[in-house]
Amino acid sequence: MVHRSVIGPKGQVTIPKELREKYHLLEGEEVIVLPVSEGVMLKHPRVTLRGKFKGHIDIEGLEKDVQKLRRQWRT
Repeated sequence: MVHRSVIGPKGQVTIPKELREKYHLLEGEEVIVLPVSEGVMLKHPRVTLRGKFKGHIDIEGLEKDVQKLRRQWRT
């Protein structure tokens, strides 16, 4: 299926919702833009656990719990 978008005044392109959902592209995430022979390609940068679980678990709460456990282990 072909999707079309319009380039905005600042060079911004809206990725259709169907593709964002299919490829798990979330608002605020960084993408890599690569020149290829047919045009440009968007890619996820190297996957991190923080990025993989963003929106699925409470990352800040988890980090606080881990820090608390580390303090307990040190004493």
